[in-house]
Amino acid sequence: MTNAMWPRLGGPMGSHAAPRGLWFNPLPWILLAGTAVFLVLFLRHTPCVQVAADNAVNVYIRVCYSDIQATFLSQGFGQGVSAFGTDAMTFPPLTAAFIYTTQLIGAWVFGSSVYPGVALQEQVDASVVFFGLTAVGLFVCLLVTLLCLARLSLDSDARRPSWDAMMVAASPVVLAVGLINWDLFGIALTCLGMFLFARRAVVESGIVLGLAACAATMPIAIVLAVTVACGLRGGWKVALRFAVPAVAAFFLVHLPLLIQDFDSVYAFYHGEINKDTGYGSLWYLASLMGASTRSTGSLAFVLLMLGFGILIAWLYVTHRTPRVGSLVAVMLLATCLLGPAYPPQTALWLLVAVYWARPYRWEMAAFTITQVAYYLAIWPWLNGSLTSAQSGPYAVYWLAILARAGVEAWLLVSCLRDIATPRRDLLRTPSSPDPIGGVLNDGETLTRVAPPLPADPPPLYRSDACLSVP
Repeated sequence: MTNAMWPRLGGPMGSHAAPRGLWFNPLPWILLAGTAVFLVLFLRHTPCVQVAADNAVNVYIRVCYSDIQATFLSQGFGQGVSAFGTDAMTFPPLTAAFIYTTQLIGAWVFGSSVYPGVALQEQVDASVVFFGLTAVGLFVCLLVTLLCLARLSLDSDARRPSWDAMMVAASPVVLAVGLINWDLFGIALTCLGMFLFARRAVVESGIVLGLAACAATMPIAIVLAVTVACGLRGGWKVALRFAVPAVAAFFLVHLPLLIQDFDSVYAFYHGEINKDTGYGSLWYLASLMGASTRSTGSLAFVLLMLGFGILIAWLYVTHRTPRVGSLVAVMLLATCLLGPAYPPQTALWLLVAVYWARPYRWEMAAFTITQVAYYLAIWPWLNGSLTSAQSGPYAVYWLAILARAGVEAWLLVSCLRDIATPRRDLLRTPSSPDPIGGVLNDGETLTRVAPPLPADPPPLYRSDACLSVP
């Protein structure tokens, strides 16, 4: 009975059977799962969409806060203010273009009243249309992400989709934070760029990842990680083939803004580096305990750059050849741990990073539980029901921060150990030293990759026979 029920409830497949057809193709089921999760996510946010100007919604109590409508109303988009800003740059340029396009579609196609001096109720009506259109756009971004991740997994070299992407498609993390802001747009561009890199299109990958860095700041760390991996494993020529198009794409997108108002662009990125202590970070927890710091963002940035410099020097001196996914995860996890603030939507970036680095059962379970727990804890904290001034148990929020940061630190150390000791990395196999390495796998000395240690946990979805653990 065990032998018959365990292999997908159908028993062992015959030796001459071919796994073809709808039931064996993971793509439709991955997209279906992602669609179902996003539909539930959208329906969960609808009670928090304000439809009357005189009836504000307490989004913290209902645990469905989103920046989308709040930004539309607070930034004056309903009065014709451009997302590119007039006095200051408030969004990365491609995210601003995404928002501006959504504004135009709402005004031209759906007749939203957007002009200076429009009544507040008409602005609220326009914001409802804006929220709906943005949700549709982010849904498309989620599908693009899942399509790329389905081929950026253990089976990526076989040029066929894998069931592994179901870990992202059905993730509670997406259900929790997928509609807080526009991060899914940057994630879709990032995954597309990594997909091109895995398909050996180094220049094209650099261009797309450079564009992703124009939609969010997290891809800047990813571009750095991929450049370092290229330099260590492929040499400086491969590193330049990737880094030069990425930097060129980044500056070409910013060039019109730099020409129009250099100070605004400089102020935006200077503000990103020099942020004050914000909710969710270890710095914020330390301030709650009485150990506050000044210029937290600047201090964190200096520590981060120092840590990255030491890591890169160690990798170079010891001739390490890290997997791209492991190095990306190390840099993103370190950035989030040392960052002055931790918005809940950051979990989307870390979900993708952990998927590329350590898609194992215990790691994914611990990451998901702690990220969702933090998401559930921050809203009552912001609402005041978990603070010391109220009767709520404020230690719950403190514990949520510690648990989330503890798991992130554990994942960071695990990724560093995978880099230091390749034989414990289950994703490095004789058939594929790096599933998303692309050209970096050329000439790789596979004999250096020893069999995995028996003590390591198996992946959640094992689709390669050589990954079985004795």
